[in-house]
Amino acid sequence: MQITIVGLGTMGVSLGLALRRALPQVRLVGHDPDPERAREALRHQAVDRTDWNLPGACEGADLVLLALPLAEIEGTLRAIAPALEEGTLVMDTAELKAPVMGWAQAHLPTAVAFIGGHPILRPDVREEPDPHLFRDALYCLTPTPQAPAWAVEAAAGLAHRLGARPLFVDPVEHDGWMAALEQLPALVGAALLSVWARAPARQELPQAVGARFAQVTAGLPDAPSGGLAASANREALAYWLDRLLEALQTLRGALADPEGLTSLEALFRATEQTRKEWLARRREGLPGAPAPAEGPGLLETMFGLHRLRPARKR
Repeated sequence: MQITIVGLGTMGVSLGLALRRALPQVRLVGHDPDPERAREALRHQAVDRTDWNLPGACEGADLVLLALPLAEIEGTLRAIAPALEEGTLVMDTAELKAPVMGWAQAHLPTAVAFIGGHPILRPDVREEPDPHLFRDALYCLTPTPQAPAWAVEAAAGLAHRLGARPLFVDPVEHDGWMAALEQLPALVGAALLSVWARAPARQELPQAVGARFAQVTAGLPDAPSGGLAASANREALAYWLDRLLEALQTLRGALADPEGLTSLEALFRATEQTRKEWLARRREGLPGAPAPAEGPGLLETMFGLHRLRPARKR
């Protein structure tokens, strides 16, 4: 069996490392247009081989994982479509699902299954390849109503084998969450950097930038993907941006009020409690979510697909 990973950044290499541990018998093929990234993936032993040719890397694959920025996904789907065999499963890891689902429907053959995926990682993960990156992650899956049962089972099996918890969710609902939880923080970080870029102190005392500022402004999306994501999810993002502006206006009023100390203290007390409760619930996991599989059941589901999917032409 062959799994092809397209995109060999931190996410792609971590997928390869995790799959290497969970499925040692599987052949792992990687592709990245950056030759240095391809070499690093081989050095980490995240893949068995790399192929500089994108369609060539996907030929013969049973599963294709797109570990790519949002802006690169549509072109990639279009490029690999002719190389995919009947019964291939394609999945992605992008933070938005509705636009990706539309691209997959537009460009992939009907005999190829597509399941949208988005692993929401633990808050404490580091920005480096790690086979345990997906442990205790929430792996959102967005199959279409037309998705074949074997593909849905295989996607859930992948999440289990990575150590994550699969959660099936509607793409639009998912993107509404991400507007608040991923895109809004990115906009805040970008806004802070924009303010700092115009501050005289940026030139006079660059050492003043400390850990808190660095954390808030870390992990911003690349310009094409960030702009595309904001545009594609504009209604949900505008809703949450309005809520943020209301909260900031309340803060501004408290600062202008000579008697506003009590309001500010109440705000920090409430937000501290909210964060504690969130982290506690995050550690507890989702109620009713299945634990990662210990036995071979999901492995057989994932790679015994010849019993469930159409016969493949070799």
